[in-house]
Amino acid sequence: MRSRRSWTNKLSRHYLRSAERVIKLFRIINMLFLLGSTVIILILISLFTPLFSRAVIYVFVHLPLPALPATAVNAPPTAYVVLGGGLTNDNNNQIILNGYSLNRIRTVATAYHDLPLPIILSGAEAPWMSQWLIEHGIEEPISENASMNTCENARFTAKRVPLYHVYLVTDTYHMARARRQFALNGIKSKPINAPLPVRRDWMEPAQNLSHSRRAVYEIAAYLRDILRPQVNCRRAEDVSTQQLLTPRGSAVKTFD
Repeated sequence: MRSRRSWTNKLSRHYLRSAERVIKLFRIINMLFLLGSTVIILILISLFTPLFSRAVIYVFVHLPLPALPATAVNAPPTAYVVLGGGLTNDNNNQIILNGYSLNRIRTVATAYHDLPLPIILSGAEAPWMSQWLIEHGIEEPISENASMNTCENARFTAKRVPLYHVYLVTDTYHMARARRQFALNGIKSKPINAPLPVRRDWMEPAQNLSHSRRAVYEIAAYLRDILRPQVNCRRAEDVSTQQLLTPRGSAVKTFD
């Protein structure tokens, strides 16, 4: 009889301990769920404020770059390189620079007036950027017309002109990925950040969301470049010098 009671007590204690463990586990799961939900909600809210995009830029600025050859490390900047940001159509259906490209070309024009150096325009947008510079009194920009993405920007610019160190002009979000590609091609770069077509503003959630969208795009693109490099990035030897010099006509792209 006592043996049976002892066995029953042991079994009861075992079930009680098991029940306590299950309750603790559910409490931990509940806490993690609440914490995760809170974090997700805060991130979603931050997308409509300047906080998210500023945090992404801070991370991008502090990312390491691939090692550079000594010739690039010790060389001074000798040119501006402007990366095209896309084309669009005006009200008359004429091809023009979109807001990204226009801000980049305006930025390099300002820098050029402070420090005149050769300007290299990279991308299918090069003829339109070149025309804008000429119309604004800056003669003889150098065009590389063949590239259609950031990887090709770096490879084809390196083929177009021998360079070791440049001032690189693109927007703040794109800069980390662009600098990495130029470093992979042996070119050191100093960033000159062009503004986006819309500004961050605490009172303008839609504009902040535009910045957040750009930041998310660049996070995904940067990770893709590291984990699974673009298969559509042509090698420098895949294009001729003549192709680099030949405008691509109506070629249009959006984000680069």
